[in-house]
Amino acid sequence: MSKWLYRLEAVDENNGLWYNSKNEYVWGCKDCKGEAKNLPMGYDPRYHIDGKNWFSSCSNVEDLLHWYSKEDAIFLLEHGFVFTKYLAKDYHEFELETVFLKETAEAREVIDFISLFG
Repeated sequence: MSKWLYRLEAVDENNGLWYNSKNEYVWGCKDCKGEAKNLPMGYDPRYHIDGKNWFSSCSNVEDLLHWYSKEDAIFLLEHGFVFTKYLAKDYHEFELETVFLKETAEAREVIDFISLFG
């Protein structure tokens, strides 16, 4: 069964919160002040299950908002990031995150900042 998953991601594939599309460490959230700066995003084999490129996400909006404060969200949006949700067909749920395949997602939508933070 498909499921909506939520994430913050870079618009430019050469940028990223921690890694870019080439799996190079870029740490785009190094200037964040809230919880996002402390997310444990070191190498994890779950991101390469079955030799595929799985992306980190949250299973609900509340978890997404736990990690990104309004202030950090404004900073990140000004620096080339966007909040999105994916209707994921292929995903694995873990205790603190859900990983999914972008290439098999059935839909992708940008989430408006105002709808998240008011």
